[in-house]
Amino acid sequence: MLGKLLKYEIPELGRKLAPLYIGWAATAVLLGLAVGPAASKSDFMVVLSGMLYSAAATAVVVMTVITIIQRYSNSLLGDDAYFNQVLPVTASEHIASKGLSAMIWVIVSGAVMCLTGLLIAIFSGSMAEFLRVMPDIWRDIIMKIKGEEWLILLEILIMMVFSLTKSVLAIYAAITIGHQAQKRTTLASIGAYIGVLFFETFVGRTGMSIFPNFFRNFDIYDMHKFFGGGMLITAALCAIYFLICKYLMEKRLNLA
Repeated sequence: MLGKLLKYEIPELGRKLAPLYIGWAATAVLLGLAVGPAASKSDFMVVLSGMLYSAAATAVVVMTVITIIQRYSNSLLGDDAYFNQVLPVTASEHIASKGLSAMIWVIVSGAVMCLTGLLIAIFSGSMAEFLRVMPDIWRDIIMKIKGEEWLILLEILIMMVFSLTKSVLAIYAAITIGHQAQKRTTLASIGAYIGVLFFETFVGRTGMSIFPNFFRNFDIYDMHKFFGGGMLITAALCAIYFLICKYLMEKRLNLA
């Protein structure tokens, strides 16, 4: 059933975010043309296109977060929840589908950012030079990075994915807690999220107090030591936020 939910959730978010991606790509093309080597290049157009590109990037980031929040709140806690609650789907599957869909579109937003950079390079005329030096850059990277350092990069990537999952679930937990207020739920959700941040700060400070020397003298090559503990804490936080959402949706959900 989770797969069927994702087939619906992923396109639903995409319909709202795709126009923003197209607009962002258009401003990247404009910026690339403005900074190109043309003799008639205008400084005003460079500044204007740069401002438009920055505004589009900000809009994508803000609207991605807002869309993820609204999708969860409206479909599971708002008016659409009446329909979703009668489906033969567990609360866990609902939460998982929303979380996975949100993560996918956050990753897509990062990929679109890379694409806009590529568009700027292409339309500014610097793509040929980039392609010429790219093989040398990759050869230097492969030759200089050791096997242990590749493992560190993999561990950092895994930590980033788990941290992203934790952040999404933290937002969902705050929204679900705030919904218990019934009145001024938005304000209550913001307050709950601030409480979540304080809780995570407390967990972080507790960890640093237990292992003060480790964090004081931390080096990137100590990532192997940090990875296990960091993954354990992040996974525990994910489980806590997930269980908060699950419990409140199953036991305390009030759609009246």
